[in-house]
Amino acid sequence: MIDIRITGVHYSVSAKVNAYITDKLSHLDRFHPGLQRLHVTAQEAAKHGFRIDVDMHLPNHKEVVAHHIAETIYAALDGVVDKCTKQLVKIHEKEQAKERGKSDRQRLRA
Repeated sequence: MIDIRITGVHYSVSAKVNAYITDKLSHLDRFHPGLQRLHVTAQEAAKHGFRIDVDMHLPNHKEVVAHHIAETIYAALDGVVDKCTKQLVKIHEKEQAKERGKSDRQRLRA
């Protein structure tokens, strides 16, 4: 289970939006099993629309950030979920490739 923290900056996050965010982001651990915590920041964009920032906390103190701006809060969230998915898949594939490159002796030590 991922620990999801949601914050609104100059924006009050309603219960409906909170539930939508939790529902969409709770499935990200499928793409990287080490995903521990998410911090979601929702704010109104400078000119128009909404901006969603997601800080993903991975093992070994690795931090990954994704953000998206769209007209509605839901569109911004859908866009940032796509970006998070792509980033987590890329990181996980890189880690798997690095692990496959190790010899059997190195794997036993780790």
